[in-house]
Amino acid sequence: MSALFNKCIKHLEHLVSFDTSNPPKNIEGSGLLDYLKSLDFIKPEITNLGENSYNILCSRGNPRYLFNVHLDTVPQCDGWNTNPLDLIITNSHAIGLGACDIKSAAACILAVIEEGLEDYAVLFSTDEEAGQSRCIKTFAKSKLEYQGIIVAEPTNNLAVTCHRGIATGSIRFHGTSGHSSEKSALENSAIHKQARWSFNALETARKYENKKYESLEGLAFNIGSVSGGIKPNIIAQSAETKFGFRPLPGQDPFEIFTELNAKSVKGQFDFTKGFIAPSLPAKNNSHRLKALAGKLKLELSKPVNFWTEAALFNEAGYDAIVFGPGDIKNAHQPNEYVDLADLKTALKIYKEIIQ
Repeated sequence: MSALFNKCIKHLEHLVSFDTSNPPKNIEGSGLLDYLKSLDFIKPEITNLGENSYNILCSRGNPRYLFNVHLDTVPQCDGWNTNPLDLIITNSHAIGLGACDIKSAAACILAVIEEGLEDYAVLFSTDEEAGQSRCIKTFAKSKLEYQGIIVAEPTNNLAVTCHRGIATGSIRFHGTSGHSSEKSALENSAIHKQARWSFNALETARKYENKKYESLEGLAFNIGSVSGGIKPNIIAQSAETKFGFRPLPGQDPFEIFTELNAKSVKGQFDFTKGFIAPSLPAKNNSHRLKALAGKLKLELSKPVNFWTEAALFNEAGYDAIVFGPGDIKNAHQPNEYVDLADLKTALKIYKEIIQ
């Protein structure tokens, strides 16, 4: 194995060992910040944005491009065969929490910088996984003069220039409590109102099935959680539905919310919007993003369904694409891993871009 690859594995081993799961997002207590400050080849500028959201900017010289890597991970889940915070290296995989999504990219970039490159800029952020994105929203308000921004996510080392947006919300339905033997239960039950809304919302979502943007189709609507009521012989006084959908580029999520909520009777529900973020491209500038990928000599990916913070940079007016080692199918699950071959390819590409 090359010295550069060995450095990458060393950094990845350290990064995985820090529990940066989000929630609970204990970034300060994880050891991550201390580790980055201990590296003598970078001088991180750490900005505390509150609630354990940290921006860590490492830059030198006159960089043309900004790399962004989020260092928070999803929480540990059941089913791991090893300690998720111990990096396991096999003949073909690096296994550990965040190894795929997306500490591997951070390890690659740190290894490349450690080689002594002069002009680079990398922003490590820490609040992507919980639908907050305070780090990127704040940083994107700065006057950035990079030629492009490369946001790290597992894309099989392909350049993603198009993906869905994200919109979530919740509805609380109001009913009138009473004994279930009353005929009024049919209309007064909050759960019955919830069920009618759900049926109508699914019918509305089906109307979008033929809407397309490049290879993306439909609304990707999902009712993710339903709750309410007490027991079978009590008319439910309240019920709640949490739902979401993934808009295509060009679709207005607020118009879709309005259409969905029109299926409920006014005064019988309270709607609360959740996390709403744009698609990529967010500015109808697909040609610019593809041109950026071409300039960097990156192979284009097909549009993807998952959301990334590149859309926030693009919404703020910057050309931003998504690129990184690993396959999204191997993220957010037990025994998360990244292929070693992917790491080697990513190292070469990151080095070429920075040079």
